[in-house]
Amino acid sequence: MTIEARLEEHFEKFSGRNILAKATILALSHDGRVYGQLGIKKSATDIQSLGALLVGMWQASEAVKGFMDTSQTDDLNMSFQSSHSGFFILRPGERNPNVFWGLLFENETNPGKIKLYFKKLRDHFEGVEILPAKNKDDEGDGSYLFKDITEDEVDKLFSFAGL
Repeated sequence: MTIEARLEEHFEKFSGRNILAKATILALSHDGRVYGQLGIKKSATDIQSLGALLVGMWQASEAVKGFMDTSQTDDLNMSFQSSHSGFFILRPGERNPNVFWGLLFENETNPGKIKLYFKKLRDHFEGVEILPAKNKDDEGDGSYLFKDITEDEVDKLFSFAGL
């Protein structure tokens, strides 16, 4: 099952999904890649740029936080909003430490309610492992392209270029 299919299947089980149905919800990697999107879908090009920007803002805010004397990091989040539209970023949870959560909402009458249910959604996803841990000993997991290659074989691979 793909990551996006796993996200969608688990989203269907979330009791507050209809409250978040008009928002765009993103599951993001640490480098801004979009694992999947829920709710209102954006175009593939827009969503990849958006993912990179959201995680970049998070990383910038982490750097700024480094200049502050703060030890409270329990429920860090970042948001930017008007009275009815905005975005919200949540840090990864314990079960899915490699998944940031981004939310974009527009024309909402109660942004506070949207943000509350978005936090509940992240907690809901703690019940499922979004990115299964890879076993490095597994063949075909993509971690080693040339697992048992010798130096002589590498030399032969690049000999055509005179290297």
